Amino acid sequence: MDELLSDFLVETTEHVDAATMELVQLEKAPGDRTLIASLFRHIHTIKGTSGFLKLPRVGRLTHATEALIGALRDGAPVAPSHVTLVFASVDRLKDILAEMGQSEEEPAGDDGDLIGALEEATAAARAGLARLRADAREPAEAPAETPPAAAAPAPLSATSEAHASGTGGHIGETVRVSVAVLDRLMGIVSELVSTRNRLLELSSARSDEAMTSTVQTLSSITSDLQDAVMSARMQPVGRLFATLPRLVRDLAQDLGKKIALSTEGADTELDRQVIEIIRAPLTHIIRNCADHGLESPAVRAAAGKSETGLITVRAAYDAGQITIDIADDGRGLDVERIHAKALALGLVSEPDVSKLADQDLFQLIFAPGFSTADGVTRVSGRGVGMDVVRENIQSIGGAITLNSRRGRGTMVTLRIPLTLAITPALILACGGMRFAIPQMTVVELVGVGAGFEHTIQYINGAAVLRLRQDVLPLLDLAGTLDLRRSTSEAPHKGFVVVLRVGFARFGLIVEAIADVQEIVIEPLVSALARLGVFSGQTLLGDGSVVLILDPSALMERAGLTRLAEDLSRPEEAPDVFAPPREKTRIILVRAGPDSMKALPLSLVLRIEEVERERLVAADGAFVMAYRDSLLPVMPATADVSLDRKSYPILVISGAGQSMGLMVEEIVDVTDEYLDLQRGSAEPHVLGSIQLDGRIVEFLDATHFMRLACPAAVARGVNKRLKVLLVDDKAFFRDMLAPILAAAGYDVTSAGSAQEALSFLRKGLVVQAVVTDTDMPEMDGYNFARALHRLPGLAELPVVALAAQATPSVLAAAEACGIAAVAGKFDRRALLDSVARLLQSVETAPQDIELRIISELAA
Repeated sequence: MDELLSDFLVETTEHVDAATMELVQLEKAPGDRTLIASLFRHIHTIKGTSGFLKLPRVGRLTHATEALIGALRDGAPVAPSHVTLVFASVDRLKDILAEMGQSEEEPAGDDGDLIGALEEATAAARAGLARLRADAREPAEAPAETPPAAAAPAPLSATSEAHASGTGGHIGETVRVSVAVLDRLMGIVSELVSTRNRLLELSSARSDEAMTSTVQTLSSITSDLQDAVMSARMQPVGRLFATLPRLVRDLAQDLGKKIALSTEGADTELDRQVIEIIRAPLTHIIRNCADHGLESPAVRAAAGKSETGLITVRAAYDAGQITIDIADDGRGLDVERIHAKALALGLVSEPDVSKLADQDLFQLIFAPGFSTADGVTRVSGRGVGMDVVRENIQSIGGAITLNSRRGRGTMVTLRIPLTLAITPALILACGGMRFAIPQMTVVELVGVGAGFEHTIQYINGAAVLRLRQDVLPLLDLAGTLDLRRSTSEAPHKGFVVVLRVGFARFGLIVEAIADVQEIVIEPLVSALARLGVFSGQTLLGDGSVVLILDPSALMERAGLTRLAEDLSRPEEAPDVFAPPREKTRIILVRAGPDSMKALPLSLVLRIEEVERERLVAADGAFVMAYRDSLLPVMPATADVSLDRKSYPILVISGAGQSMGLMVEEIVDVTDEYLDLQRGSAEPHVLGSIQLDGRIVEFLDATHFMRLACPAAVARGVNKRLKVLLVDDKAFFRDMLAPILAAAGYDVTSAGSAQEALSFLRKGLVVQAVVTDTDMPEMDGYNFARALHRLPGLAELPVVALAAQATPSVLAAAEACGIAAVAGKFDRRALLDSVARLLQSVETAPQDIELRIISELAA
């Protein structure tokens, strides 16, 4: 393709996409002059470039469109028909560009109908503008020519503009690279990774130090090159989100509904190949939300909801994968209709369907041909889609789950890998063969049998593994794939690979762990693809070909899907529309003869093994030389033995200073829910938790920080009422959440003001908010103003956390409606403030919750 034409197509596509987004915004804010001016610049740029390249059809269409937008820019009122016409023009431009990309020349065609409508609308807008000016006793003026200063600049790519604005206009710092070049580079890097693995295998079998050193250097360079190419291929998921406002706008018009769209996590990055693959599934799910999920305005009003339905799309990183949640606040899934449709299609029998839980019935939606729609519409109802959506997501190693709540809405969660080209993998050995499994699905490895702590148990003939407080169903890989075994007995020893698929976890029994390698994923040949348990194949460093296991397919084939979800789900089913409840990673230690102690791992900056001689007694504690300064060290308990040769020291950092916590032994690091079941009168203990049948005391980091670093602290900080804790630093969230929980409050944490506001808009009910004042993007003062503007939350008490409660801080807090201020390290002041503000709530918290819920619904 001609280079100029290729550049024109790319540039014009960017202008068209930007114009589409701005048109959606203009429809909501027709008086926004900035949007109109920006639209004019986009169309004017396209028109100017098309004239230079001698593209008359594009020129005529953009000229007519520019004239209409010019009339709006000059002051004519924006009507919905104007936005519709410009949308039609933009859509026609997209079609022309698509054909030009195929034929490499401007396609023939007559746009007279659209151009005529644009010209007629322009004339009417100009006439209306003239009447307005006459009524205002101002002479009507002819439309002025675009002044030189307003002329659109020479076309630049979106990337070039962004870099130029941030680097003083150094446009030469960026270049445009075609997708084909990036794909070719990725292919070359994939081959290089395979060759690197082969060389590593060969060098490990020899004792040639020179060769080993050279291969290691090559391996490092290969890894750097791989990271660079992968970074170039990564794109923010916001590029995918950019098409959604137009989609939702068109759906609202087609269905006669009022629909708002909210997107979060647009800066989350994905491989461009993955983005293209999930584009169609995401579109289909949103169409289902709009058509099946959201009610009509009249029905919503009758149910006490806002007439405008909300579709929320949220992206986030999670354990080496990306999760995308698509939720609506509509009617939720109708269990009875799904029940009836399943019987009609013969998917289940009457005796069996009555035994199915709601979650089981929801899975039937993914069956081919399944639809509960009353009839076929332009949007949906044909029963084609959700089965294809699941196949597409699973084809790239992802998983899809669905949750719903009657009257509250439905949430579809996609879990997808970051990239499809190269991925770290675990190489497993079983039945004399080796298999690969993507490391992103692996939670942990557990040895079982002789010499290990854990053993395989059997419940009604089914193998399970008791792992901490969980019971995991097990799948024997050799038995599933019909591989030969050294014995015909059921496996009792080896390794269990704990895998996660969606929200379910299960264990895979294998004989050995052979290696960990970065593998290049290659597609399967058709014969192997039909087996359904493999997602691809790869070439290892020794030249052997191994198959890549598909965890979700293995789980389905063994019939573990429902069992794994049941065992992985808490006893009480969570509210899928409440903020996700996350486990906290804690470190278990021994200190003194009494019970084991615990601390959030995020509070621990590092762990140092320190000889006893390095600890110097001072003021009833110790100090030690640490990184060119003196580090105060406090024993975790008063009865820590002082006759050991060395001690693990947990270095805790906060308030600009560090301290050390001296313990006797590091026992384990694990993930647990911080449900403090008993408070403590001891100042250094927050409370106790139960872990694997043992009582573990949870240490209060603020107590030790107060004793060890008093200057830092001076600068700083019956019924379970709900408190929202907002702080952008994990250190303070992990430090303050247990303090509030031990005092009897049910604590939800948010990492930013925006996240907290999102929780509250979705219906999170709390009786108080504790927020940091110093946060990026939106500080605590503006956050308090924003939350008090939400329906029903004008009187919600807010406690601010500040370095010091100075008069200026108190005055600023009072101006923002903040009820109290406490220091971040002042545990007593925080608890006293929250308790004082919630005294009136103690009598009837349920009444308060019902009042807030009703006001939110109104």
